[in-house]
Amino acid sequence: MINGNISEFIKFDKTGKAVLYKEERFHVVLLNLPEGEELKPHISKTDVFCIVQKGEAEFILEGKSIIIKKGDLISFKAKEEHAVKARTDFSMLLMK
Repeated sequence: MINGNISEFIKFDKTGKAVLYKEERFHVVLLNLPEGEELKPHISKTDVFCIVQKGEAEFILEGKSIIIKKGDLISFKAKEEHAVKARTDFSMLLMK
C-alpha cells in the first residue's frame, strides 16, 4: 500500500517534524530544519536509525561532531545525547 510520497512532507518554512507512520512497536518521523536552525542537545527514549534525505548538517553525538549529508545513514542508542545543526536546508528520516 502506498500512503504518499516523502517529498510532500519536506518543507523548510520552519523547523518541523512530520509523523509518517506510527504504531505501538515503532514510528517513522521526518525532521525538517531550515538552514541555520538547530535541535538543542537531547536524548531519545529508544534506539534510532536515520537516513538523511536532503541537505547537510552537523550531527553531535555524545559530544563528538560529524558532518552528515544526503544519503548518509546514522544510528544511535537510547539515552545518548545528540543535537543537529543545519548547514543548509536539511531533512532526515528517523525510525525509532
